[in-house]
Amino acid sequence: MKLAWKAVIVAASLMPAAAPGPAAKGAAACHVASDCVLVSDDCCGCTAGGKQKAIPKKERASSERAREARCAGTMCVAVMSHDPSCAANSAVCKEGKCTLGK
Repeated sequence: MKLAWKAVIVAASLMPAAAPGPAAKGAAACHVASDCVLVSDDCCGCTAGGKQKAIPKKERASSERAREARCAGTMCVAVMSHDPSCAANSAVCKEGKCTLGK
């Protein structure tokens, strides 16, 4: 039985790695600026002391659901954030990735 177990370990180590997912290195998250949107990167947005980030538009709904679940019960203050991300007024596509624009 030991021999069979060793054969399984050797065979598994020779197998190629799993194929990368859609967000893996080399996969473009965007092609043009309209593929990207600005979303809160915190429980509170820029008008409530938080910050923002740029993500692919197709991920907006799932990002918002996750944020709402993570931030349930969080109260935000009515104060403008000084986080540098809040200076961005658009999301742009740069080298296949959504980033903050000016």
